[in-house]
Amino acid sequence: MQVRDTLCNPEKCSGDCLDACKHVHGEDSPLGFSREARRPIINLNTCTECLACLRECPFDAIVIATSSGEKSRQSPFALVSTRDASTVRPYEVSDDYQRFPEIDVIFARVYHDPDFSHYTRGIYSDARRMIDKRIPGYGRADFELGASTWKLYDNRKQASETYDWQKTPALRSKPSKPDRRKLTKRIKRAAKFLGAALIGVADLDRRWIYSTSIEGDEYIFPEGINRAIVVAIEMDYDLIDTSPAYPAAVATARGYSQMAYIEIHLAEFIQRMGYRAISCGNNVALSVPLAIDAGLGQYGRHGILITKEYGPRVRIAKILTDMPLIPDRPDAEFCKSVVEFCKACEKCAITCPSQSIPYGIDRTWKGMTKSNNPGVKKWFVEPETCYAFWVQNGNDCSNCIRSCPYNKPNNLLHKFTLWVIQHMPWLNRFVVMMDYLFGFGRQRNPQTVWAKHD
Repeated sequence: MQVRDTLCNPEKCSGDCLDACKHVHGEDSPLGFSREARRPIINLNTCTECLACLRECPFDAIVIATSSGEKSRQSPFALVSTRDASTVRPYEVSDDYQRFPEIDVIFARVYHDPDFSHYTRGIYSDARRMIDKRIPGYGRADFELGASTWKLYDNRKQASETYDWQKTPALRSKPSKPDRRKLTKRIKRAAKFLGAALIGVADLDRRWIYSTSIEGDEYIFPEGINRAIVVAIEMDYDLIDTSPAYPAAVATARGYSQMAYIEIHLAEFIQRMGYRAISCGNNVALSVPLAIDAGLGQYGRHGILITKEYGPRVRIAKILTDMPLIPDRPDAEFCKSVVEFCKACEKCAITCPSQSIPYGIDRTWKGMTKSNNPGVKKWFVEPETCYAFWVQNGNDCSNCIRSCPYNKPNNLLHKFTLWVIQHMPWLNRFVVMMDYLFGFGRQRNPQTVWAKHD
């Protein structure tokens, strides 16, 4: 970020940029006022480029720095050291864990919790203001493309009767002697054909089903519903690299609608084979723990699923069923290596515009807000401050995905890096240093990233 001296006029403003920066970062905000220079000064070593100051400046005197003027926010050598993991299990759950109510999910609270600071404020609330700023990557065309690409996901209930599990009796009789191996192979083949990048099957752990729906109804499923089919959809690598600009939101929206397309058709296929199928999307149950159980990956510091193939650059959908599928198992060694690597890497926390991701090696059993489900040992993000930035940004944000060292094209270099992380964890700090050195995770120019689609 840079302050343009020719436009900045502190004598004719109320210091809105300073207040905006303090609102995000607190008293140690990177934006301060120099009495000698008689203008704001930005500390580039701590600036997270959240654009709060840019949005509030009445003279458009604050701009995004050019590539030649950018400075590193933090030395890649200033990293936390690693330590051995205390367990090889994919995650730890407390004995008194209670199922989480869906109404406490941050996106439900927006329209159902009057005490939430951003009650009734959708993520597009400030989109017009951002578009009018004429910032590269915040144009109307990108915004409208992203908003329109949500169409299928937002209308998935109307697109399929299978969404309401209470109205999904088996449409055909079950085979008298089902071949579990063949059924599992057919389901996975069908999911891949429909567009899934990854698919796994888990024994349904009912702790991960929400206790109640957004409407307050208790989620109760027949005992026969004992499998969770979990699919992951890859998001566009180049578009995600523009985050928090609007092309990244296009990749996210397309991922969600691809989720809807796959889950609707796969659930219909399962029903026509004679079994029950509950199409979930983001609803009904927690996606990440079910994905871990299905062998797709592990929690990261940012609270997102990290997969071997695509890192956190995936969207997750689930289908709950009574089809007698053979469950997959988590990769214990990979899961352990992810936790150890996240202890050494804080790139997602450093690049988070709202500083909602915790630093340090210590995981906890509960978060700070009602939108954190307690009882699982992990790093808890702050959903409220994360969502607040989305509102200010006029769209969602994927900085944590963009910056994660696991977010790479699935090529030989990526596979070699995974091998080093898993088998030589003492090199984790070096891996993160090299990630900085080669520029992985930096924001790409939104104006040129569409070129590959021309």
